[in-house]
Amino acid sequence: MSTSIVGSKLINNNIFFVIPSWENLLGYPTLGKYAHHNVSKISQDPVIFFGGTECAITTEKGIFYFIFGLGYYYLKFELQSGKYITDNRQLTGLILADFVYDHLATSKRITLENEEDVIVSEHLFKLPIDLSHKTETKKTFIQGTLMRNLFIPYKDIFLELMETIQNAESFQIEKKKHMILSTHWDFYNQILISNEMDSKNNYLQATAGLNNINIGIDNILNQYFNSSQLLQIKDTIEHFKDAFSSIEYDPMYLFSIIENGAKFLRGGTPIPFKEETLPSKKPKESILISAQPYIDSFREWPENFKKQSKEQLEKSFIPNESVKYQPKEPPGLRKLVIGEFKKKEEDFELRTMQRPFVEFKSIPTIPFDNLIEILTTLRKVVEEDYEIKSIGKIFEIARDNIKKTVLHANFLWDMSKYSNVYQRAESNVGLSFKEKDDLLREIDYWIKISKDHYDKF
Repeated sequence: MSTSIVGSKLINNNIFFVIPSWENLLGYPTLGKYAHHNVSKISQDPVIFFGGTECAITTEKGIFYFIFGLGYYYLKFELQSGKYITDNRQLTGLILADFVYDHLATSKRITLENEEDVIVSEHLFKLPIDLSHKTETKKTFIQGTLMRNLFIPYKDIFLELMETIQNAESFQIEKKKHMILSTHWDFYNQILISNEMDSKNNYLQATAGLNNINIGIDNILNQYFNSSQLLQIKDTIEHFKDAFSSIEYDPMYLFSIIENGAKFLRGGTPIPFKEETLPSKKPKESILISAQPYIDSFREWPENFKKQSKEQLEKSFIPNESVKYQPKEPPGLRKLVIGEFKKKEEDFELRTMQRPFVEFKSIPTIPFDNLIEILTTLRKVVEEDYEIKSIGKIFEIARDNIKKTVLHANFLWDMSKYSNVYQRAESNVGLSFKEKDDLLREIDYWIKISKDHYDKF
């Protein structure tokens, strides 16, 4: 494959970059395998990345983007045994093909529409690590939004990531070389590693959501970068490792990772994001500086990387009754005897989680000019056993009406999440008892904080 040198300059750009669901972004390409067993369901698969150096590469097939730094691909999934398993892979880079990047860059915003360099959308969280150019009011607003929508829901994952970074054996670029999550056309949905990695390393074992973990990143990097650039990339990763393994942070206020990380990274040479240079109306979000020359172009998703829904993917799983995953128990571990009481407790829990059959009912009219009335109507709909698909649509309408009514509401992200999940549910089923109970309590909380807010004025 021939490569143009145009646009291949490395750019320093310190950003915090999170894809909430890798599978959702790519259109659920595969459930993957784990320990030679097929995965039956993926519950969580975020990609968290602290990026420091980026680059756009032009090829005969199109453009793709490199981001280098420290990253984490986290997974929570099930095998057919029904047991939940968690797994992760450290990352030193991402390769985003132009069609994947453009899909990210056109992802629908959830909030912070007026912040050019801060993105909170359905497929992406992105912000500059250094927010010193922001006013205190804007910084407070950004901090609150990220805490509610990212750091609190993914708290355990961030704590695990920080613990991993602080481990002296992690992200050893000198020893283990690169580990890069790729959507490169020839290495789609794979992690590419160096041939210098020990073949006995557990990193090489297959995991959920990926087509493969392959040796081959050395050839790609040598093809597109010279020795000086490769040294610059290595320095970035080592600098980030030193910075984020040294910082102190508050486990109850995880945005402190960004705040304190910025203090260590200011000694570098990040290129500031200049809002005044951006067009007032643009077809895509400005995620990477290296992508700015292509802001007016858009690459369609190729047919050979077919998308499907989460429901379609999970239905494709075929159980193999002759193969059951049974993890080895540590020596001396005594098996617990589950008594009759425990069995009844589990049976009750299962009954509360079963979704009942419901008849289709027409969607009611949702108020559009009063926040409390919108939420009250939404609560009534949840109480009255509508079809889940209809509830998802009602959440979407309610969210859009709220956005027209108020500048910001803390729960818009949650409303979008429920809208997306429920509209993908099967037809003619309603919320389970537990789902309904949890959702009503959450909506009651939204109503309460909304009333408290307006009572102040």
